[in-house]
Amino acid sequence: MIGIVNHSGEEGFSFISSERLPAGMFAFYLEGERKILCRVKYGEPLKQYPQEFLMDMEISPDDVSAFYGFDMQDFKYYSYSTSVVGYFDALMGEFINPRTNPASGVKIDRAGEDVLKDISKVKAGDSGSALIGNVLGEKTEIVLSVRDIVSQHISVIASTGAGKSYTVGVLVEELLKPYNMAPVLIFDPHGEYSSLGEISNNAEFVTPTYRPKVRIVKPKDIKIRVSDLHVSDFISIMDDGTMSDKMKTLFRSAYHSLKNNSKKQFTRNELKQEIELLRDKNNESTIEGINWRFGKLYAPIFDDFQTIPLADYFKVGQLTIMDVSGIEETFQQLIASIMLRRLFDAREGTENNRYNESHVDKFLPYPVFLVIEEAHRFAPQSGEAKSKSILKTILSEGRKFGIGVCLVSQRPSKLDADSLSQCMTQITMRIVNPTDQQQIAQSVESASRDLISELPSLAKGQAIISGVAINTPALVKIRKRITSDTKGRSKDAPSIWAAERKYEEKHRAPEVKADEEIDVGV
Repeated sequence: MIGIVNHSGEEGFSFISSERLPAGMFAFYLEGERKILCRVKYGEPLKQYPQEFLMDMEISPDDVSAFYGFDMQDFKYYSYSTSVVGYFDALMGEFINPRTNPASGVKIDRAGEDVLKDISKVKAGDSGSALIGNVLGEKTEIVLSVRDIVSQHISVIASTGAGKSYTVGVLVEELLKPYNMAPVLIFDPHGEYSSLGEISNNAEFVTPTYRPKVRIVKPKDIKIRVSDLHVSDFISIMDDGTMSDKMKTLFRSAYHSLKNNSKKQFTRNELKQEIELLRDKNNESTIEGINWRFGKLYAPIFDDFQTIPLADYFKVGQLTIMDVSGIEETFQQLIASIMLRRLFDAREGTENNRYNESHVDKFLPYPVFLVIEEAHRFAPQSGEAKSKSILKTILSEGRKFGIGVCLVSQRPSKLDADSLSQCMTQITMRIVNPTDQQQIAQSVESASRDLISELPSLAKGQAIISGVAINTPALVKIRKRITSDTKGRSKDAPSIWAAERKYEEKHRAPEVKADEEIDVGV
């Protein structure tokens, strides 16, 4: 026993304990034969020392108390505000709140494995399981439901240095385990996930019948097929702020003329020829202006035939890392937009039997999972990004077509609120910025206010996990990664400087003698 109930209120109850208990820990009380799970929100001393006892810094308050005949134990009790989670109903598969608080005098016990195990929907190692970590301060494993993650999306939100990329790595490891074999793609703006390539040869992932594959796509190998661009994409690429309305109108006319002639795929030269067909003596300068801007479409990233090969990128038991680091942000958004549009079309068309095996470039007969790093770049709260509209469409409708998305960001206040609210499972790590905390509180319905208040105090590798993939929100210590984690870590600048200095001292050219003259010019 750790305490006794002394008061019940509208938002829970409080109990008295002589133990120092951390906020967020789980406890339980008995209601008949049922164990009712509850969560400690915060605690405060039941009785305060008189202020006069604290005025002299040289004398212990306990000594003062003893001198005046106070019982020092009176100051060693704490009152803990607590919320009721409920009892687990195996038939319903969830915790049921009894809608009553325990009576005064009821004993409170620390929750053990027999109660905490029901926080997870599935067991570790079962098909559709993802072992993320342990209940903070306990040995009980927290296992997320992959089915719920893929069908209803997930977010990973954390300040820089809190362990965001590390946690995404843990999730991806679980998805590539033999009991999941998921097709996963990471859209990686910083090139920080390459260490996940170790998955292919790690014994923990390999069985006699299964070996996961990892494909890392470098920036030079990423191409956008010009015929995959919408007319608005073309104009946004070509327009430097000086493209007139007449130019835009003529270009749209040429584009639609080409598309209406059943030209589903076309080359840049074919589009340019269509533009030339519109030339007459009244628009010579306008056509010349379009052609001059058309040169931007000959950048290396654009191609007449090569495109993002969905069937090669999304394979069962394969992780594809699209490394777009070094590509300017507007082109990163364009790449994401094209990839997401084609992915949504492929899954929707396959599910609705518009595409079959003969459509090599579009047939995708199984659900897929997509990780979007720096999600606030691709679905910003304010302003526009080429990828924002299609990403919001996938988040709202992807459930029907088997496209699971993981949004990853360190600035939730800059991430589109509607997009974040579509992620029905949340892994939230240390967040210090009050604006970001407010955004999380507004967008994440399942995260209670008392847990949100814990965000600034979370240590690296600790998280609040909530949502549909778990039975009740919990404070979690993220498990150790199987693969190494080098890319996402902050640089140890002093160590690097010291190593560089030693290298220079060892390899530097001999110093010029003091009596030698040095010609420094006039």
